[in-house]
Amino acid sequence: MQRFGQLIRLFFLCLGILSLIGCAHDQESLKNKTSAPQIDINNKVLPQAPSVPQDQESIKTSGPMINGQYTSLWDVIRAGFTMNHYYNSPRVQYFVQMYAKNPALILAITTQAKPYLYTIVQDIQQKNLPTELALLPIVESGFRPYARSYCGALGVWQLMRQTAKRFGLTTDNYWFNSRMSVAESTNAALDYLKYLYNYFNGDWLLAIAAYNAGEGTIQNAVARNQNLGLPLDYWSLRLPYATENYVPQFLALAIIVNNPAKYGVVLPDIQNTPLVASAKIPKQMSLSQAAKFAGMNESELKVLNPGFVHGVTPPVSRGHYTLNLPIDKVNTFEQNCAANPGVTGLERYYYTTQAQGTYAYYVVRRGDTLDSVSRLTGVSIVKLKQYNHLTHDQIQYGQRLKYPRDRTSAYTNVTYVVNPGDTLSHIAKKYHVSLFLLMQWNNLDAHSHIHVGERLVIRQKLQY
Repeated sequence: MQRFGQLIRLFFLCLGILSLIGCAHDQESLKNKTSAPQIDINNKVLPQAPSVPQDQESIKTSGPMINGQYTSLWDVIRAGFTMNHYYNSPRVQYFVQMYAKNPALILAITTQAKPYLYTIVQDIQQKNLPTELALLPIVESGFRPYARSYCGALGVWQLMRQTAKRFGLTTDNYWFNSRMSVAESTNAALDYLKYLYNYFNGDWLLAIAAYNAGEGTIQNAVARNQNLGLPLDYWSLRLPYATENYVPQFLALAIIVNNPAKYGVVLPDIQNTPLVASAKIPKQMSLSQAAKFAGMNESELKVLNPGFVHGVTPPVSRGHYTLNLPIDKVNTFEQNCAANPGVTGLERYYYTTQAQGTYAYYVVRRGDTLDSVSRLTGVSIVKLKQYNHLTHDQIQYGQRLKYPRDRTSAYTNVTYVVNPGDTLSHIAKKYHVSLFLLMQWNNLDAHSHIHVGERLVIRQKLQY
């Protein structure tokens, strides 16, 4: 187990190193963005690299079928392989051998992919794309939906905020991050890859390289070779080190998945059938409560719903969201929701902290300032800066702030049910709290309205 843990850490360290240069792809792509087809300064379409016949290792293998369908999702993936995997390339073979020497890594990462892979393959097929693309998240994130690069790329597809917005992900809010949602991020990532494929005139290697480095970087490399009279294929380009490794690593994975037994690799059994279905969320609730309604473990529910980044579903006023559940849990969840309309599990959600010894940690939310955190935690700004080694007053969304947890800074949450005639000002005055904090605790703003029967959370300092 210790050896296995070391391998996992080594692999993800490699992923992190490869992502350092790839983080620039958004800035490069926006800065150098042009419309397809790619043209040179004389307005001539750049020629394509000559097509290369499929090598022997790219020929698909097939497994058992029932009623004309493969029983294994891996066979579905292999059957959709259309790319040349460049088996004889030394750069590809380097990664083939690396993976073959560490089969436990492949098993661990593909097992991590199990809850998401069927949906990803379905989306790829609907968009008529090569199923090799289902393996790209292995290189990007190891299929970890909470993966975050130093430059802000998120999710299994490691999308930057600008790319996500550019390809239709506009549902990010305090409660939900669409880049961490596997279903939503997959749709955007595949649209981006399809755009890159068209942008580079049907060359998948250039498209995949551009996914890592940005189309501007790849376009400039192609133009440089054209000016020097050099070949324009991916293998002939001078590219950032990370991108030079990125594409061969991806191709090596396809070679191994195509014939895992040859390389001593075991893939997890993933049936060609949906494992997950969506359930309507009738009201805002904690994921802890939702798991109880579904009769399942909370950690398992979070694996299926990584987009709900704060452990709670959004208020109904923020839009309609669905919960991903194992297929056999959907009816149980919906029946329990209907039978317990007033149960949400939100009582302990708002502004709770995780205590560690004599300290607790506050996660910075949108709109927070050091002053507001000071008032919420009961700790002075000076002490907050001292405990967190801050030299200025700026804090960032998602930042964890450490503060001393003691009897003078302990709080509890009170649930208040809105009565006829209540206003936010009246409620704030009644509980001796500021109107600003009351709105902040309940994610309200100056334009929000409260309704009779609505539940509000109010923080009250404990008295000893």
